Amino acid sequence: MTDALTTQDNRPPHPMVTFKRDMEAMVARELDMLDDKAKSRMKSAAIVAVTKDPDLLLADRQSFMGAIRMCAQHGVTPDGNEATLQVYNTKIKGANGQDVWVKKVTYLPMIRGIVNRITRSGKIKLFYAEVVYANEDFRIDTTHGDRRPSHTYNPMLRGEDKDLIGSYSVAVYDDGTTDCEPMPRAEIEKVKAAAKTKNVWDGWFSEKAKVAVMKRHSKRLPLSAEDMDFILNRDETDFDHQPRDVTDYSVPKPNLAQRIAPHSPATGPELPQDGEVASGRPDVAEIEDADVADEIPAEDGFPGSKQWSEGVAAFEAGKGINECPYDPATQKTEAADWIGGWSGARKARQ
Repeated sequence: MTDALTTQDNRPPHPMVTFKRDMEAMVARELDMLDDKAKSRMKSAAIVAVTKDPDLLLADRQSFMGAIRMCAQHGVTPDGNEATLQVYNTKIKGANGQDVWVKKVTYLPMIRGIVNRITRSGKIKLFYAEVVYANEDFRIDTTHGDRRPSHTYNPMLRGEDKDLIGSYSVAVYDDGTTDCEPMPRAEIEKVKAAAKTKNVWDGWFSEKAKVAVMKRHSKRLPLSAEDMDFILNRDETDFDHQPRDVTDYSVPKPNLAQRIAPHSPATGPELPQDGEVASGRPDVAEIEDADVADEIPAEDGFPGSKQWSEGVAAFEAGKGINECPYDPATQKTEAADWIGGWSGARKARQ
């Protein structure tokens, strides 16, 4: 089915077909540190990430594969929970010596990825971060010989980003010793000013404030060099190539089919953006497979089609595979694409 779609009317290969081939080759060549299950999960997460953000598909392929490789080396999946992939315009020297801008990909650690990395070190049993608003009482108690936070607030009356006065992270060691790292608003603003992801900060200031204090706190924790490399993610504040985040977060992103297949516009629902939680999305275990999945293998689906995007969006919205809107008997191609998208999103979530 793929060859037919990519060769009809003498059109060049579909960008998603080229991407999948590159992924297969890279996984086989460079991700030998992963078992087969982990390789499958990494490939599925990459395809779903591209479906959510078409800029990834159109970005520099070498940098995309490099970001995937780094995720594998650090033992995280770029699924939007442990880490996320981000596109930046990066200035480089062209063949004629002139400065040119290219889209490059890097990955950013998310809160869950940082927490998992620190707690699995074996020395810290609890690690978390929180923000403090102007109407809340926050203190650090040092009377027990360590640094224990005291934070009192009404969860229903917390405030807005403009009212946030700081953040803090807490590490509890195996022996019960507690260490707290505070970060005032002024210092958070300095981190934002030095980061590439200024637009992301504007949309998720409180979450980025938590990540900022977690990163600073981690410098004082007993972590390995590999753990520190993942958590600090120096690419985020590396200005050697003057990267900048060019995403316009005020405008909804078009889906993959709309970006790379204008002859077949997608009309399916938009996916949640990075950091956004779809309302009512259940855990994978809560969604049961139906007979429709047995009739048409998910592998027959074509990534990038309108129906593929609809399948991904359906899973994100909490719908089961049995809710496929296409009849396998009369709309086999459309059903295969929808099932492929739904199954790919499920694999990434697993």
